[in-house]
Amino acid sequence: MSEFRSIETWALSAYVDGELEAGERDAVERLLRDNPEARATVEAYRQQNEALKRAYDGVLDEPVPPALTAALAGPARRTVRPWLSMAAAVGLLAVGGLGGWLAADRQASPGESFADAAIAAHEIYAPEVKHPVEVWADDRDHLQAWLSKRVGVNFAIPDLEAEGYALVGGRLLAVDDQPAAQIMYEDARKQRITLLLTANPAHTETALRIEHKGQLISCYWLGDRLAFALAGEMDEAPMMQLARKVYDTFES
Repeated sequence: MSEFRSIETWALSAYVDGELEAGERDAVERLLRDNPEARATVEAYRQQNEALKRAYDGVLDEPVPPALTAALAGPARRTVRPWLSMAAAVGLLAVGGLGGWLAADRQASPGESFADAAIAAHEIYAPEVKHPVEVWADDRDHLQAWLSKRVGVNFAIPDLEAEGYALVGGRLLAVDDQPAAQIMYEDARKQRITLLLTANPAHTETALRIEHKGQLISCYWLGDRLAFALAGEMDEAPMMQLARKVYDTFES
């Protein structure tokens, strides 16, 4: 593994976010002096952060959408099928979504919009060849610790090897005004699935539901501490099996 690949997989984004210890920061800065590719990667991360800040800072000052107010006052809208009861109550997650869960679709429930966000993120990153993730599977411990810290909830990356899916790695995404983690897996045919998760500060829970977009499918649910959405291109039955495995990882 090259020095750039070794540092890139765990430290360049953390360097941009100001999260490195002094020794780690010095190592990155030495690399940046001599490696144009590393400098370009750091600059890209900085531009991404600035773009996200410009895009989402205004959300904090927006009034609560009427549709959300109405939803909180009455039963949640059901436009997709509940498949597996994972909790007694059906609630609303009081956060936004990728590109604005409610900004994109003021009539969609937060759970449905989170599923849409998972599908959109899958469409963007799953086809990538060189940079599908920020941190690769060979640095799993760092990936798990880093994303747990940024999401604000400690979690274990689900092991889907028995289901035929090896971990590729993961990345940090902006889900409206809070961070989210995207975990990527692939099977022997290089078919990929992604798990999007973010904190659930409302601690409300929902049943498992399914959302479709063309050939893509997302299974999503709200747990006590986290919101989950598993996305990929497959039939409902195998997706449900994978979703159950992920659910068992967090609820067992």
